[in-house]
Amino acid sequence: MPSATHDQARPASGLPPLSSRRRPGRAVTVLVSALVVLLAAVGLAGPARSSEWTVLCTGYDACAKAGYSNAGYPDHSTTSYWSQSTGHNCTNYVAYRLVTNGLPNKRPTQLSGNAYNWGSAFATQTDDAPAVGSVAWWGTSFSSTGHIAYVEKVVSANQILVSEDNWGGDFRWRSITRSGGLWPAGFIHLDDQGPKVAAPADYPTYRPVTPTRIVDTRSSLGASGPLAAGSDTSILVGGRAGLPKTAVGAVVVNVTAVRPQAAGWLLTYPSGSSPAASSTLNYDAGATVANQAVVGVGSDGRIRLKVSQRTDVLVDVVGWYPAFGNLSTTTPTRILDTRSGLGAPTGRLVPGGRIDLAVTGSAVVPTSGVDSVLLNVTAARPTKDGNLAVWPTGTTMPNSSSLNFSTGSSVSGLVVAKVGSNGRVSIRTSAATDVVADVVGWYPSGADYDGLTPARLLDTRNGTGAASTGALAAGSVQRLKVTGRGGVPSTGVKAVVLTVVVTGPQAPGYLTAYPSGTSRPTTSNINYVAGQTMANTAVVAPSADGYVDLYVFASTQVVADVQGYLSR
Repeated sequence: MPSATHDQARPASGLPPLSSRRRPGRAVTVLVSALVVLLAAVGLAGPARSSEWTVLCTGYDACAKAGYSNAGYPDHSTTSYWSQSTGHNCTNYVAYRLVTNGLPNKRPTQLSGNAYNWGSAFATQTDDAPAVGSVAWWGTSFSSTGHIAYVEKVVSANQILVSEDNWGGDFRWRSITRSGGLWPAGFIHLDDQGPKVAAPADYPTYRPVTPTRIVDTRSSLGASGPLAAGSDTSILVGGRAGLPKTAVGAVVVNVTAVRPQAAGWLLTYPSGSSPAASSTLNYDAGATVANQAVVGVGSDGRIRLKVSQRTDVLVDVVGWYPAFGNLSTTTPTRILDTRSGLGAPTGRLVPGGRIDLAVTGSAVVPTSGVDSVLLNVTAARPTKDGNLAVWPTGTTMPNSSSLNFSTGSSVSGLVVAKVGSNGRVSIRTSAATDVVADVVGWYPSGADYDGLTPARLLDTRNGTGAASTGALAAGSVQRLKVTGRGGVPSTGVKAVVLTVVVTGPQAPGYLTAYPSGTSRPTTSNINYVAGQTMANTAVVAPSADGYVDLYVFASTQVVADVQGYLSR
């Protein structure tokens, strides 16, 4: 939820990042029980703690003597399995175990020679539920080539035993706990030898956190500011705000530009990739502008912020996704720009004009198996105040807006759009404007996100979803029912994705959305000034009885439309 300037800077929570990555030295025979911890370098990670990686044994012979099987791999390690490199190598060892379990010794076409792509190659078979015989996968958490291991025992949903072989290292068994910060990014189920153990109910695929500020350049929290025009700043997210140090695939953040010196833009993008010709938010001189973003996290646990004009910046973390299958993020990729004729004819959309935009089958979104796409949509150079609506092509145009804009100002917003007929989404404008859209990610069918045709849940102007008609009073809270309405089921909902709009505010203020019945966080979703209509996306967990609270600092009318929901 985007942070307002009234917030106080807070220190980031969570564990510090790994300071270095050490490779194992010569093998050391360890003939101890699960209580003994390796205090020197361990495998692919940095220095271990007892709660993270407990080494049970090291070396083929030593492990066998201690009762930990090597499954006969030493006699077959010179054979290539699934076309992997022989000898001490995590992929060849795991492929050997799968082949000996009955899978053919033929490498799946989607696999490379490195471990980093196993989870994404088998996305539909990867989840957070361990099983004996499944493949524990860490992606690029510890190295550019990744790491995998074979699950030997599931002690509980929070503890597993694995066997592994290591390139440049040795064979080992380890005990790994979820709370240690080095839990696998996911478990790949290709030939399980035992039942899956479901992940804890409080550890779902999308993982909301208490909104936590990790960057405030006004106080040098996370980065010193203001950020200079043209600067590109690296921001650490792994191990902060309640996120683990590793295996974070994407982070959900609210980004705010505070008092920029000139009109410009800000871009968030994954560390390790090149910045795109795109923007996460656009701002005018002196304004405070916020937008929500879903950003892929680089293998170094970081994201990047690029600004075109000098400005202070706030970043608040509201949730994250693990590095496997249910959300695919990408460097922002432009698929629509009416200024240049990309994705639609050149020229502003006229009032009431519509585009049916192809979103699947592009370089970053597959042709099939896509439920919804994450779009950063921009209204550029509008001639009048107005709004954009985005909905699945082939369904009835909703009475809702996805983005609101003012005359002459370029405005961007995150839209989670369900894909309609022929892989398209429809975009309609109420006033003449150019329209730009960048893909930042997509949800596959069967993921924990269910996209909907946007539906109105609240409109204080006519009393929809409210006890009475009229602007909310300054300092008041609107309790809004979100489950069992607009296509959202009555149960099994862990978060709703809302477009929240303030219109006709009587004074400067801010709006905060949060679970009903909980303490109001010191961050906000929308910052507004008198007479201004503004919108933003909010991902909010409902209370047990299905409500969210909307707090307004200054009196204003409020509208809320649901885009979709995240299921348990």
